[in-house]
Amino acid sequence: MNLDKNKILIGLIVVLIIITGAWYFTNQNQQQTQNTEPVEQNIEIGPETGLMAPDFTLENLSGKEVSLSDFRGQKIFLNFWASWCPPCKQEMPDIQKLYKENDNVKVLTVNVQETKDTVFDYMMSNNYSFTTLLDKNGTIGSRYLVRGIPTTIIIDEDGIILSRQSGALTYERMLELLSE
Repeated sequence: MNLDKNKILIGLIVVLIIITGAWYFTNQNQQQTQNTEPVEQNIEIGPETGLMAPDFTLENLSGKEVSLSDFRGQKIFLNFWASWCPPCKQEMPDIQKLYKENDNVKVLTVNVQETKDTVFDYMMSNNYSFTTLLDKNGTIGSRYLVRGIPTTIIIDEDGIILSRQSGALTYERMLELLSE
């Protein structure tokens, strides 16, 4: 009789060990899943190279709100400009070319402190079709520490700023920045 009780006791202990082990591994897997944070939560947000680009929402020329985060997963060419700025005018044809010839890059331009009518007229008169957002009071330009225009910021697919450039860029230089 004692032998049967020992077999039953050993069987129960083995079953308990199996159940405990299964519970432990299941619980560990759930904790790892819960502790896995998106990359952007571990990176400091700021306007400088190596930091997560600050998100923003601005209106486009159609009045639709557009957020930088809408384009997560795509490389972004972000350009701050104004229609009165000679270097901005100089690089606009190359930005249009970049927009037309590079489907793998999202071209976003931010007009700084001009009226919607002024920007719309400028874009239409020059046949520019890339996305233009309106920073009516200069808040986003300030948040990105734009000290002069044009300023271009390259953002990777994860939202990390890869580079910043002030001054007009050529098409070739735009491609170089995007390939770095």
